[in-house]
Formats: sequence, C-alpha cells, structure tokens
Amino acid sequence: MSSTRIDKPTVLIVDDIAENIDVLKAALINDYTVRPALNGKIALRAATIHPYPDLILLDIMMPVMSGYEVCRRLKEDPATRNIPIIFVTAKSEIEDELEGLNIGAVDYITKPFSIPIIQARVRTHLALRAATQKLDVQNNRLLQERELIEKILLKMRSADTLDDRYLRYLIAPVEATAGDMLLSTFTPDGRQWVLLGDFTGHGLPAAIGGPLVTYLFYELAKRAYSGALLLEEINRQLCLRLPIGIFFAATMVEIAPDRKQAIHWNAGLPDTLLFNKDGRKTHLSSGMVPLGILKNLDIAGASTHVALEDVDRLYIFSDGVIESRGTHKTMFGLEKLEAFLEQVALSLYTLDDLITLIKIHTDSSVHEDDITLVEIQVSTTPA
Repeated sequence: MSSTRIDKPTVLIVDDIAENIDVLKAALINDYTVRPALNGKIALRAATIHPYPDLILLDIMMPVMSGYEVCRRLKEDPATRNIPIIFVTAKSEIEDELEGLNIGAVDYITKPFSIPIIQARVRTHLALRAATQKLDVQNNRLLQERELIEKILLKMRSADTLDDRYLRYLIAPVEATAGDMLLSTFTPDGRQWVLLGDFTGHGLPAAIGGPLVTYLFYELAKRAYSGALLLEEINRQLCLRLPIGIFFAATMVEIAPDRKQAIHWNAGLPDTLLFNKDGRKTHLSSGMVPLGILKNLDIAGASTHVALEDVDRLYIFSDGVIESRGTHKTMFGLEKLEAFLEQVALSLYTLDDLITLIKIHTDSSVHEDDITLVEIQVSTTPA
C-alpha cells in the first residue's frame, strides 16, 4: 500500500510567553507545521530557514525587539517580504491596529483571542497566499510566453528589409511590438510601394497581423501586382484571419517608375500631406474604412491619382503624431505638424526633432501611442 505525502504549510508563531505559543500550537498542529520563536531575534532567523514559513503569527509587545520592528525587517528582506503576517496582541487601540496594517500585516487579532477565529483567519490567509503564488507562477509563465511571441513576431516582421531609397522617416514605438509598421519596396517594373499601417492599439494584439501584412506586401511586390490588388488581398486576408475588433488603418502610395505620377490610398489614417515646390500644400484624405472590417471595399474607387514634380515631398504619418495630448487635453494637431514640416523643408529641423516638440507639448518624456512620420522624396535621384 502506497500513500502520497502532502507537506503541511508552515506557521511561525512568535511570542515571548511560552504558554501563548503552546495554546496556538495546540490549535494548529493538526493541520500545519508549527515553528515557535520566543523573541524577535529568533523570529528573524526562523523566518529565513527553509522551507520559509507560509504565515507568521506575531506578538507586538516583546522585550528587545517589538513585533512592529520584526515586521518591518521582514518586509525589507526580499526573501521574506511576501510572507503574510498576522499580529496577535493585547494592544487593542485603533491606532495600534492601523500601525500594524500600515507596515505590512495582513490581519490583526487582539488578545484574548478565540481559537476558532485564529483557525479561520490562518486558513483564509494561507488560501490567499496559495492563490497569489499560483497567480505569480501563471503570470511568469505568461510573461515568458509573451517575450517568446514578441521575438517571433519581430523576426517575422523583419524578414524582408525596408528599402529606404527616397525615404526619410521617424519611428518611435511605445513597445517593441508596435502597432505601427512601415514597409517600402520596388516592384520589378520600377514602381515604388510605400505602406504605413497602424493596427488598433499596441503591444501583442496590435502586432499580431504584422507578419501577414509584411509577407503579402513583399511577396506581391515581387509578382508585380498593382497597389490596388495588394490592398484587396490584405483586406481579404485580415477579414478572414483576424478577430472582430482588430483592424488595420493604412496609407499606401504607389509611385510610377518615372516618379511623375502616384496613386494614393488612405484607409483611416490622418491626411497625407503633399508639399509642392511652390509652397502649396495638398491634403489627401481618407477615402475608405480601415482594412480588416468590411470584406467588400471599393479600393480602386477610393484611390487618388496625383501628379508629381521633381522636388515635391509626400508626408504620411500615424495618428499618434497629431493626437498626442498636452496637459490641457489639447492635441498636437495637424496645424503644428504642418508648421514643423515647413521648418524641415528649410533644414531648420530634422524629423527626429518632432519627438522633442511632442514632449514639450505633452509635458511628458513618454508618449502614449506609436509615432511614425515618413517623408517620401519625389526627386528622381535617391537621397
């Protein structure tokens, strides 16, 4: 006949009166391993003996070292700070109880105590500790899995290299697996594709569709697809494969080989800005809903054909740029961005200076959303 041994939880009882320890030990010994300590110094040593106590019953009024001091030291030690402590004491004033709870105790029982109450409180707090430890284990496992998934997603998204000819860009993600993504390549017949996309939110949910979009973008470019067919396939695949609530706002620009014409699509991102050589600015607004929401989109009908000249510049950007909010909840806004880009054209600012301006506007060193700004230079000679 075999039996499985289940280790009992360990309860450390600290009291300078041996009779009190005996009473508590008799009440708990059937269900727990009891470890006694007659003063604070012994208690500190007993709390660091393996296995560590699962719970501590601690008197307050003891010579040399009070229970308050014992509690403070245990909470300062990383090895013992998470052990629940219940004060069992004759100090019955509200101020005494508040002090005990404020320095980290989970409960406070006054003497003379009731044995059933002691047993019930010990049982409750040990159950809470067990649940917390189980949750910590699960959280650590989830964190490790998240880190692994992030590495996989980042590797999948970076499998094809961004072709940055004719581009200058600023990318400032909130997290490594950003919701914003920038893709650029050339088709075999010389057309340039530039796609800026923004999945809803950020972190893993926002990044989960990134590898699929990246694969379709570079694979269909190699096959010399049109930009419209690319967007149709991205939309079809996102509708097919992603859950409701995750969608993909995107701006796509397809520039002709002679760089004198461009086709522009905007699916839910802020206006694209076209800066002409004579200083005129043209807004190219969104013409359709983000991708991944509706199966049937008139992508060809939502396109805009744009005539280009040699020194024109196109700016596409995510909403994290203009929606950054200041201390008075005012957004950075399109007007400020246009003024900034005018200074960029005069070489008074670089694109990276935008982060400084946004930090000044928000009065914060941390931005709440991914920030991506892309300049497409129309010049026939790459920068």
